[in-house]
Amino acid sequence: MTSTLDIRHERVRTRATRGARLLYASDLHLGWPWTRNVPSEILDAVRSTAPDALLLGGDLCDSARALTQLTSLVRAAREFAPVLAVPGNHDLRLGPERVRAAIVSAGGTWLVDGLHRIGGLTVEGRALSSVDPTDCEATSLRVLCAHRPAIIAAARRARFDVVLAGHLHGGQLVLFERRGRLYPYAWIDRWCGPRFDLDGTTLLVSRGAGDTLPLRFRCPREVLLCDLVPA
Repeated sequence: MTSTLDIRHERVRTRATRGARLLYASDLHLGWPWTRNVPSEILDAVRSTAPDALLLGGDLCDSARALTQLTSLVRAAREFAPVLAVPGNHDLRLGPERVRAAIVSAGGTWLVDGLHRIGGLTVEGRALSSVDPTDCEATSLRVLCAHRPAIIAAARRARFDVVLAGHLHGGQLVLFERRGRLYPYAWIDRWCGPRFDLDGTTLLVSRGAGDTLPLRFRCPREVLLCDLVPA
């Protein structure tokens, strides 16, 4: 595993009248010896960037023994910002209710249960939202905190402004980049790339904060710092 956790800064121009700052961390994969420092690295990122919210984008724990570590991370991060979370495929295998309990017991928000409002921003955890975008204020931005980038099709139909996703780890081994995609893994998944601007919806894809297999080449571990700024 690479020795440091990068903070990748993305600016997204929006239709809102005021800005917001979100820190998105996915693919922590807590429970392995090589991910034991990931929580402290994320906390350092929270302290240094002062986000309006920390979003945890799934694949948080790979074993039950890591649930207490996740709870400690959420409790500590909440001293600086609200913590919002969704599950990934590894969390579903572990048991989503167990991961949810680890988040909620520390004061975090499980976005599968419903949306969260931060000023003029609405953060949701499901693309098939019960919220009618026509009911939102004209200045209200809709952000989807997701795990798999493939959710982008449903998110666009639901008229989300921004989608934050992970899951792909950037392919972990990057030989070259072409037209905003990271190869060779982009031949397998078209959304293997850092950013996609798609007619009103921006998809940002994180390379992930941790790994199940700690092997990377030209693909740093990272968290996403997303500044939403008025157009």
